[in-house]
Amino acid sequence: LNFVKPFDSEFQHDTTTNIKQMHQWSALYRKSGATIPECWPEEIKHEGHTISVSDLWFVGHHMGKLCTKVATVDHFDAGSVHLSDGSRLDADIVVVCVGFTRNTALCEKLTGFDTMKTTNYVDKHLMYLADAEIDHGAFNWFFGSSVLEYAKFFTEVYVAGLEHEEQVGEMLWGADLPTTRIQDRKWSQFIASSSKLVKAAADGIPYFAEAAHSQVERRTRHFYDTLPPVAYVKANEAEWVELHTRLNGGIPVPPELQLPYFFKDAASWCEPRASLAGGT
Repeated sequence: LNFVKPFDSEFQHDTTTNIKQMHQWSALYRKSGATIPECWPEEIKHEGHTISVSDLWFVGHHMGKLCTKVATVDHFDAGSVHLSDGSRLDADIVVVCVGFTRNTALCEKLTGFDTMKTTNYVDKHLMYLADAEIDHGAFNWFFGSSVLEYAKFFTEVYVAGLEHEEQVGEMLWGADLPTTRIQDRKWSQFIASSSKLVKAAADGIPYFAEAAHSQVERRTRHFYDTLPPVAYVKANEAEWVELHTRLNGGIPVPPELQLPYFFKDAASWCEPRASLAGGT
């Protein structure tokens, strides 16, 4: 729903709805029994990581199907894992799946470059679009931390660079632009560079702002035409109840024993502008 919450002229969400969302999210963590992220309340998320918002995560903890330990593996023995906090977990299977390394080697081998502009340009008319580190600046922007939405926008940037090279070339691949190593790219760099491009409309360069506004308008219209927030929340609540049944071996869980659904009011956070609410 964050993608259809109204944005202001600077592509920022209303602070009030952000606070409501965070409050419900925090309460859900506590009610479910999931381990509270140790970075709270000072920071929303860890540097380079995200925080789970999965229904399965919360319902699974509530029903005792999941537990969380914040520690590192110290050593193994025959049948258990010993953690850095001194605790021991029985384990039949250990799946190593925490963390990842971005594979930028292919880009570097294909292009011969190991640095790039934070506008995603490796060289003139040569753009590299891929995921990057989800750092602290990865939220509250019109493409958020979505690789798909980010790629949609920068594809339009690339087209503008082809069609208006004389006017925008230096803004996209110029020598004075911020540069980063390809393997060190951060999400906040994408947001900062796109913000600068959007603001160029004030200087008579409208292409990037037009692309951003069009992207938001089209996806919001599509959302409301296919699954409006009220219908989305109702469907999500039904799935929430069904998840309890599935995790209980197909046996329905009495309502009083279910983890309460915390987002009944979420649709009200997405009240659209009149042009979207009224339709055309």
